[in-house]
Amino acid sequence: MSLTWTSLAVVFILLFFLQSLKRARSKRSKRLPPGPRGFPILGSLHLIGKFPPRDFYQLAQKYGSIMFLRLGLIPTVVVSSPHAAEQFLKTHDLNFASRPPVDTLKHMAYGQRNLAFSPYGSYWRTMRKICMLELLSRNKISSSQGMRKEELDLLIERIKEAAGAGVAVDLNAKVTSLSADLTCRMVFGKKYADVDFDERGFNTVFQEAVKLAAISNLNDYIPQIASLDLQGLTKRAKAVAKVFDDFFEKIIDEHVQSKDENRTKDFVDVMLNFMGSQETEHKIEREHVKAILLVKATSGGTYARMRMQ
Repeated sequence: MSLTWTSLAVVFILLFFLQSLKRARSKRSKRLPPGPRGFPILGSLHLIGKFPPRDFYQLAQKYGSIMFLRLGLIPTVVVSSPHAAEQFLKTHDLNFASRPPVDTLKHMAYGQRNLAFSPYGSYWRTMRKICMLELLSRNKISSSQGMRKEELDLLIERIKEAAGAGVAVDLNAKVTSLSADLTCRMVFGKKYADVDFDERGFNTVFQEAVKLAAISNLNDYIPQIASLDLQGLTKRAKAVAKVFDDFFEKIIDEHVQSKDENRTKDFVDVMLNFMGSQETEHKIEREHVKAILLVKATSGGTYARMRMQ
């Protein structure tokens, strides 16, 4: 324990001097928006409490609609007016389209290789093109019409049975479950039960992943101490990542080993066809396939319930 704290102290001292040198150089070479000075290493983290939007609002009243502050060692620009937001999100959107590195997502999202968290660039455009053409195009949506009708008919029959028995029906839960079933069939080719995923159930693991992605992580603000995992978030993220990875490995293996030539091709089949081919600018590997499946699995209400009838 004493060795860990000694190492941490040494790291902080080195970071203090490095940041001081970097700040002195940046002041001479850059004009930055107004903002709080902050402390060495920690920056303005002490100004951000339990409700960051409220804290940013209060700071904006003092420093303006575009302000600069350092969160740990990470330079950050905060925008808090419609006009300024339009400049960042529309007028100069390509300059700010990338996603920053997030420590927990490096583990849970396959090095941030999926659409939601990968940096903007040729890889992101390649993956977006595949998803748009092979899953969300008009032809693909039309081809799944029969499947959608089948699932909708099942839902109507369940509601009829409940009505006949005088049982109350939670329509919100039913519709969410319908969306989950449709997504499963379109992406994976069939519906899966909670027990096929993990003993804790899909929703429990998914909520843990959401919490880990959203919680403030010191590793993101001071990357040099990430290996210490002071909050234990990396360990938890790796545990969640293993659950998802095992599930996707099972799905991919089922598709690879399938001998049914008459089976309707789903999105997993499409991604496997791209794997290792020269049809795309970037070579698609197994990790990329799983990264895209992660996004698809957690969209369309799938997180609410995965089941097999």
